[in-house]
Amino acid sequence: MGFFKKAEHFFEDHILHPGKGTKSDDWKGTDPIKAAEGIAEIMMAPELTFGSVAEIAGKQLGRAVGRSLYGTTRKQFKRGSRSLKQGTRKSARSIVKAARVPYKGKSQLNSAMKGGNRRMAQIPTGAKRVYESRYFEVYQDSKGKKYLWGKPTLGPNSFRKDPAGFAREWGENLLRVGTPKYRKSDPLEKDMAKIKQKFGRMDHISGFSRGAAAARYQRADKNTTSRIFGSYTPYAGIGNHRNRRRRKFDFVHDVFARPITKVSRYIPRQRYRSR
Repeated sequence: MGFFKKAEHFFEDHILHPGKGTKSDDWKGTDPIKAAEGIAEIMMAPELTFGSVAEIAGKQLGRAVGRSLYGTTRKQFKRGSRSLKQGTRKSARSIVKAARVPYKGKSQLNSAMKGGNRRMAQIPTGAKRVYESRYFEVYQDSKGKKYLWGKPTLGPNSFRKDPAGFAREWGENLLRVGTPKYRKSDPLEKDMAKIKQKFGRMDHISGFSRGAAAARYQRADKNTTSRIFGSYTPYAGIGNHRNRRRRKFDFVHDVFARPITKVSRYIPRQRYRSR
């Protein structure tokens, strides 16, 4: 037993709590004189020198410092782990939040009010755009009439302004023609359902190329006018709407897009559903 431990036991047993039992047999009696003699005996012991006391004190100090450092390191490690977990979760939430950021329309080249799209859409100039996404636009005029425009896929001219959007939209086009089941998870279809829930019936529907999918929003009737051009809607088609041609010959849409839409409509549903 170390010197300091003996001294601690001595003071507890004989000075602070006399008569309540002892922790060590090295100290006996409760008489202060004997206690003083016992302390003197310990202090004058031949094996007790300044060096030994310093050594004992150094060892105990080292143990105390070691325990303190261990406890501090352990706490810091736990805090670091907790911070790392929180940071990872925060980063994951940030990624999810970024995925939910509304479409900012970096390129407006496929908007209903740009270039040749105005002629195809025939939406009144004074109509206000009340909804925009990657796939559709909704306009409303002063009389309350609602116009739906299906945006075509971004063209090469928009690559420099929105390369990520360009790559994404063309990748989706490949999935539409190569994977019939893609329609179930197609973001275009989900966006259309969202518009229908929010705006209800449309008075005028128009769209070009991929945007011709707007024709499936509702059937053509005496209360609904439509202008659908160069439809590229594999398997799903455009319902009972008329698939128009542009004034000038359009190699991509006249030679590829329109035939793909027309031919894929006649593929038996049982066949492509089982793929």
